[in-house]
Amino acid sequence: MDYSDGGILQQLFVDSLPDCALIILDVDGKILTWNAGARAMYGYPAPEIVGRHFSCLYIQADIDTAKPLMSLAGAMAHGRHEETRQRLHKDGTAFEVRDVLIPLYDPQKKLVAFGNLTLEVGRSTRAVAAPTAIPVTPASSAQVLPIVPAEPRKKVLLVDDDEAVRAASVGLLASLGYQVVVASSGAEALDLLTRFDDIDVLFTDVVMPGGMDGGEVAKRARALRPGVKVLFASGYFEGALVREGNIAANAHFLVKPYRKKDLARMMDEVLGPEVAVA
Repeated sequence: MDYSDGGILQQLFVDSLPDCALIILDVDGKILTWNAGARAMYGYPAPEIVGRHFSCLYIQADIDTAKPLMSLAGAMAHGRHEETRQRLHKDGTAFEVRDVLIPLYDPQKKLVAFGNLTLEVGRSTRAVAAPTAIPVTPASSAQVLPIVPAEPRKKVLLVDDDEAVRAASVGLLASLGYQVVVASSGAEALDLLTRFDDIDVLFTDVVMPGGMDGGEVAKRARALRPGVKVLFASGYFEGALVREGNIAANAHFLVKPYRKKDLARMMDEVLGPEVAVA
């Protein structure tokens, strides 16, 4: 083999790092590559983990508060996302890591992947004392925790079938101080509404696959939670959606893509004077 090929040497270097997980994710967060360090750290051989979403490496509390999507959104917004938090081993034990997530762009500035570098914190002590097992919370009893250090304002159920849009929207809502629960379909959103009785705002895409558009989701949501506020978003013009009967003419509506200040203004409008005293 010709070792003058820098790519081969680079791969040998990556594969031989036993204490460092180097992972490549696709634009949706699915695992594409898995080095020896990742296997040593998490316990999964490559065939068992490649192709799965990287959120499976997070503890349940972080999944419930959309931390994986927020990490992707933060990396895209700032060019790098770095944090120290717990991750989950294959055997169910949790351990603390220092994690860096970097977006990777092609020469045309198109996002093509994410690079994920993870170092275990206090690895030398973990070999002596096994980490405390963290039970995985069943979906039917999941708890949502505040996603910002400051006192949270309101809780938002975000519904969108596009994972990249969900990630960006979670990042914007989190930066505005809202708690966020995410759903990828109308059916999932309605299920979450039956499990969480403190949802303040349903923020839903209008046009979604699966036979239930945002208008129908809102109608059923109000039947389940009469006090819930509703905000719609779509890449289609509002007038067309009203004419087609997807939404009412007086609905709160944002055109995609929207800016942070537009989302903040509309959320204030949807929630009304409650926001000012929250």
